[in-house]
Amino acid sequence: MAEYEKNSFDASGATQVDEVSKTLDALGNTIGYASAAKQISPFRGKLSKDVNAGLDNTKIEEAVPKYHEAPCEDVYKGDNNTWIILGRDRNQSWSSGYGGKGHTGAGAIDIVTGLQGWGPVHKEVVQKNFGSMSNDKPGDAARIYISQRADIDDYFNICDAAPMGRSVALSAIGIKADSVRIMARRGIKIVTGQSPQQTTSLGGKIPAQFGIDLIAGNRDDNLQPITRGHNLTDCLEGVLDQISDLNALFSDYIVRQMMINIALAGFPVSGLAGPIPVVALSSAIPAVSENTMKQIANDFAELIKQNIELLALKTDYLSEIGSSYVNSKYNRTN
Repeated sequence: MAEYEKNSFDASGATQVDEVSKTLDALGNTIGYASAAKQISPFRGKLSKDVNAGLDNTKIEEAVPKYHEAPCEDVYKGDNNTWIILGRDRNQSWSSGYGGKGHTGAGAIDIVTGLQGWGPVHKEVVQKNFGSMSNDKPGDAARIYISQRADIDDYFNICDAAPMGRSVALSAIGIKADSVRIMARRGIKIVTGQSPQQTTSLGGKIPAQFGIDLIAGNRDDNLQPITRGHNLTDCLEGVLDQISDLNALFSDYIVRQMMINIALAGFPVSGLAGPIPVVALSSAIPAVSENTMKQIANDFAELIKQNIELLALKTDYLSEIGSSYVNSKYNRTN
């Protein structure tokens, strides 16, 4: 591949590229690029002196750093800062990762576009830069990293999310870019293995059943169980049924109480030596039917039964030990 140093520009070519960059930057401000795109010219690092170079996907010379290749690595390089690196596990210098520790069983494939990210320096010798998910250091632009043995959470600075915790010395795949999209025409499954039936790729036992964490902002301080829809529906239906039953019981109780009130109204009671003689309450009781009193007693019994059913509903659906707990035991999100 022919390479051009920065000083290979002639004055007119540099001026043309600069003017086009300014024009596109102004256009970006007008149509509303993302803030990062506004700040970085789409011609940043262009080395071709032909202002039309690159149009219609013709070849273009641009600033591309020089990768510091380890002795064990086979490196396949494209013209435009694209790389496939076959070697052993490392995320930074030669001494990093399990390859740096001299471990066997630590093969790795690193697929990278954009070494040094947004500001590559032409021919500058650089190491891998996985960046961080916890600060403003994005690292290389986009990467798919596949390793037989890696500390993948440490490499990308991903939060612990206990009890899942950090993956240490295990096979791993890390995918990182400004935006990642996973698409399928028929459906997508995200599956974790069964425990204790399965072992790791290194033959280790999996001590517990692990789930799926959906984490926004790389923050694990408020991870909550994901609700299971069918169980939640059953729970809400049960609560609504209990409310309906309570409404019926209370309505019946009101009717019975009104009957008692009407009966008592025929036997006025006065106290404190008023002008109307005091009538004993017991004389009003015969006017209240035996059936009415029995039904009120039944209503109270039904209320006690309903309270027991509500406690059972709470245990089944709202307790972690319940058979139909509404929350997932394994999957969480914030």
